[in-house]
Amino acid sequence: MSSFKTKNNYPTQINLFELSETITANIGVGVYIVQQGKFVYTSPIYRKLTGYTEHELIGVNSLEYVHPEDKDKVRQQAIKCLKGESSDSYEYRYIKKNGEIMWILEMITSIVYHGKRAALGSFMDITARKHMEEALRQSEERYRTVIEDIEEGYYEVDLQGNFTFASDSICATLGYPREELIGMSYKNYVPNEQFDYVYNIFKKVYETGKPIKSYSLINIRKNGERIHVEDSVAPLSDKNGKIIGFKGITHDITQRKIMEEILQKSEDYFREITENSSDVIIITESNGNIKYCSRSVERCLGYKPEELTGKNAFNFIYADDLPRAANDYSKAIQTKDTAIPNEFRVVHKDGSVRLFEGLGKNLLDNPSVAGFIMNIRDVTERKHLEIQKEAAQKSLRESEEKYRTILEKMEEGLFELDLKGNITFVNDAECRKLGYSREELTGMNYRQFQDENTAKKTRQIFSEVYKKEEPIQLLDVEIIRKNGSKAFNEISVSLLKDKQGKATGFRGISRDVTVRRQMEEMIRQSEEKYRTIINEVDEWYFEIDLAGNVIFVNDAIVRSVGYPPERLIGLNYKSFTSEERSGEVFKIFRQVYETREPIKNFPYEFVLPDGKITFFELSVFPKLDDQGKVVGFRGVGHDVTERKRTEEQLNYIATHDLLTGLPNRMLLMDRLKMATAQAKRNAQKLALMMLDLDNFKNVNDSLGHMVGDKLLKEISLRLTGRLRQNDTICRLGGDEFIILLPAIERVEDAVEVAKIILESFEQSFICNDHLINSSISIGIAIYPDDAQDIDVLMKNADMAMYYVKAHGRNGYHLFSYTNNKQFSQTIQ
Repeated sequence: MSSFKTKNNYPTQINLFELSETITANIGVGVYIVQQGKFVYTSPIYRKLTGYTEHELIGVNSLEYVHPEDKDKVRQQAIKCLKGESSDSYEYRYIKKNGEIMWILEMITSIVYHGKRAALGSFMDITARKHMEEALRQSEERYRTVIEDIEEGYYEVDLQGNFTFASDSICATLGYPREELIGMSYKNYVPNEQFDYVYNIFKKVYETGKPIKSYSLINIRKNGERIHVEDSVAPLSDKNGKIIGFKGITHDITQRKIMEEILQKSEDYFREITENSSDVIIITESNGNIKYCSRSVERCLGYKPEELTGKNAFNFIYADDLPRAANDYSKAIQTKDTAIPNEFRVVHKDGSVRLFEGLGKNLLDNPSVAGFIMNIRDVTERKHLEIQKEAAQKSLRESEEKYRTILEKMEEGLFELDLKGNITFVNDAECRKLGYSREELTGMNYRQFQDENTAKKTRQIFSEVYKKEEPIQLLDVEIIRKNGSKAFNEISVSLLKDKQGKATGFRGISRDVTVRRQMEEMIRQSEEKYRTIINEVDEWYFEIDLAGNVIFVNDAIVRSVGYPPERLIGLNYKSFTSEERSGEVFKIFRQVYETREPIKNFPYEFVLPDGKITFFELSVFPKLDDQGKVVGFRGVGHDVTERKRTEEQLNYIATHDLLTGLPNRMLLMDRLKMATAQAKRNAQKLALMMLDLDNFKNVNDSLGHMVGDKLLKEISLRLTGRLRQNDTICRLGGDEFIILLPAIERVEDAVEVAKIILESFEQSFICNDHLINSSISIGIAIYPDDAQDIDVLMKNADMAMYYVKAHGRNGYHLFSYTNNKQFSQTIQ
């Protein structure tokens, strides 16, 4: 409760705190007053937010419950306030009574409380916002890491095939910066002959709602270079499930295509040598390292050619034959153009020892071969013809056992089916994956561990393999384990034939890719979570390019602005910025670009389409490409319009008389300081007029305080109407007023204003049906003639006013050192 006394000591009570609490409680703002570093007042909202009682707060040091790491920052703000400097809002941590840490957004203002300087503080609990900002940052970082670190490129296009998002890998693959790709149609980087091919793929995904995986096409880079890529595309839906575009993964397979062409040429080169030969052809370097093996080596030794290429041929020679083979090879290297016969034992991949014979020839100097070429054949069986049948059968059993061991220990599942789909053979890995024993699986139809849709898809696969007699590789199939759980297998299927070439069934290899599918789903969910957070939070999130054009906005912006996203994308930031502020905003973006450091929480006036202005706090961050180059900006923001309005209301309360709406002493002193500084700078004068109503006590005593208050309001209106726009009239309290006349050229200007005011009081005032005649006494002091110090100037104007009071009232008097000195001695 604030009280002001009239000249006759009749208090006027104004419940400022009750009004302030009503305002701040409705917006969740706590209010307190600190004098000499200790709490002297706390609002109910303050106590509710902190958990402390009024008894626990009043008289306690205001820094007592501030987090130790933030005390110095809060102390500095208090010092600024006590010095009369303006206080900006600031954040710090506060320790609640229950020990919890609460984040606070606070602003303090210097006031006079019970005649003494004090600090009025208001604070708001922003803990939830802080937690949300941290969760959003972590989610964004997680999403960005996943997208930017994968080697494959990730992109999104709208239903017309125009880019709406492209990862760094996509930009690098196509050679365009992201700002050029966004909005670009697929027809800009796909050759004309593949337009229909790409269109039909998107059409099929749109119509079926299902993804299409691993299709190849050609892309044209910005420099005109053609590259081969492998794409997978899936539908992109909004939160209602409506398809609004497509998302895809792309992988540059140009090098793979080049290698395939080189390999094809190499295979053509040797085809005539190898395809018509039943022998094994091996080419080595001079040190014995294998450069080439014909495919017949797999039949003879169990190794695929690629398993042997690069390895030393002597590593496969039987140990007892190795010294002789090395010696013979060394001699052969010294002999050119002569075929040298030899015979030696070789260790098969399965560990068995095979006997080979053949010819070797040194063609190291032949540029078309550049190696030592050996033509060998397996003569083991021929050498063993004389071995007894029992020994041969034993060897066969051992070989079969080794094959079975390899088959059963392999991680991939192996299965064989008859033409009806009934299982005829499975290895242990397949049994483990399905959860059945071999006995349970043998004779079971594949439909028994697949749902209806998957079984239909599998049947189509078998049908295609049967008709084309060509294997199909790497198809995803969902299976149902014995325990009812589901898993995903990647299978390859080929046709089984008997000796006459008649199809008898199918053989397949399966690999469990459940974990990989789960990881893919986790990535998808993570991406969806990030996108959901971005679009659901009330905070603004936007991205703009270096030209200041919008390239992304979240739903919060769409809700605030009232425009759909497609209308906002491409607009320049100047479309939402007032002309006088656009230069300031440009400087902020330029500083972020040059320093690569974010600028946080700067005020921004956003111009809505209807011309209405809302107030935001924005933070802007640099957007970097994978080379660390700034390619645009990211920003977040929140609406502070209500907070600004509240601040303006509180500021108005702090600087105005609540009865008349006139400036109070605090605002007057601020304007008086500026006016004296201007007068001194421009060698001008200013006048300070002290006004006091004559016999105002009689009005209150006879008609009551309500009529007295009405009279003060009417007098305020009449005085204001007689002044210039840049003049200031202030109510000090009770029936006392001060008028500031800045930038006057002559003392007579102030006298003229005094006469106008006195003349205006000749007309009666109507207050609550009462006709009241009143007069006023005016004292005038001139700056700098009567004083250069503000306090002295006010004192002199007051003395001049009392001089009028002492000499009959209802007049004005210019301060005079002679008259006022005599009067001062008289009233003392």
